[in-house]
Amino acid sequence: MYQNEAANSSFCFINRWNLPQNEDYQNEPTSAILDYCKRTFLRPYMIILSLVGLNPISTDTTKCRSFLSYFQCLSLVVVLIFGYFLQYLSSYRGDRGFSTNLKSLHLTDENASLASQPDYNASQTIGELIFGYVIPFLLDLAGYVSAIICCKFIDQEQLQNLIERTFLMSMQPKRLCRILWLHIALAFIIFGCLYAYVVPVVVMQPTIIKVKWLSHMETDLGLSVKILLLLTIAAQDIIEIIILSSYCIECYLLKIHLMTLSQKLLLHSIDSLDWMREILEFRKLLDRLNNHVSIPVCFFIVMNLAYAFAGFIFMFKDFDFHYSALKIVILNFINVVLWLLLGLMPFFMASSLTHACQTVKGNGHFLRVRPFLYHNTSTDDLNSMLMFASTLDMSAKLFRMPIQSNYLCFAILVLSIVVLTMGMCFNLSLLGMF
Repeated sequence: MYQNEAANSSFCFINRWNLPQNEDYQNEPTSAILDYCKRTFLRPYMIILSLVGLNPISTDTTKCRSFLSYFQCLSLVVVLIFGYFLQYLSSYRGDRGFSTNLKSLHLTDENASLASQPDYNASQTIGELIFGYVIPFLLDLAGYVSAIICCKFIDQEQLQNLIERTFLMSMQPKRLCRILWLHIALAFIIFGCLYAYVVPVVVMQPTIIKVKWLSHMETDLGLSVKILLLLTIAAQDIIEIIILSSYCIECYLLKIHLMTLSQKLLLHSIDSLDWMREILEFRKLLDRLNNHVSIPVCFFIVMNLAYAFAGFIFMFKDFDFHYSALKIVILNFINVVLWLLLGLMPFFMASSLTHACQTVKGNGHFLRVRPFLYHNTSTDDLNSMLMFASTLDMSAKLFRMPIQSNYLCFAILVLSIVVLTMGMCFNLSLLGMF
């Protein structure tokens, strides 16, 4: 019954979206959906993942292509490490930019050049070195390396299988494709906003190198150092954005997959035994998400939230809110909000998936109160379905903890109160008039 339903829905999909109706598609209608999935989303999405070396290596990949893929990952790791070293030399931090830009950029160019000359005699403390540079860089590198291990060695073609299964199960494949591309578009918009903060901060900074024994490079390679800094920061941000967006896309795919299974069960378009088999397969995909895909995301969450909180504290503590510095205030405030959004976005997607998992537990009760849908099904089978659905314990996890919307709302409430309290305690005035 399930295969007949898939064939009928696939045939309707061919007629509705004007796909080729040759003999091959008529004999195997599901191939139309798979072809549509590969052409419109799967292949372009794999190209996007390959930009940062996170495309899975299939079993039929040649040794030459596998070697090039691993070499690309190694090259990106080297670029990231070089970028970390360059950011340390220039005293650039993701939560606040340069240490001198906030007090000098609102001045005139002549005064800024005088006011922001590097203090070569100044040295960074051990705490600033460890917590401001070493730990965030290690978190970022660990996130990328764990993503490589997950994509290259553990999951391989699991992501492709999830995408194809969801398209086959979906009743509206075209709408699903549009929403998936919307996720990717929003991710690149966030990347553009992050980079829109970095570019003016780096370009307007009069001096880059803050280390005394490298200060002579400023006159000869000042522009080159700025370009290298911008490129390495761009590589660092695009890798993180793609990994986070991939996690959000997988959460959404699993949610749609589960909701479609529930809808088919309630409409009696799938046999109860087949539904239970599909749920068990879904649990395997969910365990993969919780045990493997979420690991690099957790590293980035810690780094992003740390950047956001450090940026808030730095703004409230060191900013001098006057008209001349208002553009710097707005620029850094947007930067902090973006880091906070990147830190909370996986929690929102995980909580949405958890809500869908909890909804499935009530499917058995719906069947028992509406027996006319299953009037040919025995009472024992209905009771078995009720027990199976009621005992399901599925949820999306981050940091090995189930993510639920009520806990997430409480955390946001606490965060809002903390930010408001900090503003009151530091007696801030945005316009500097009171």
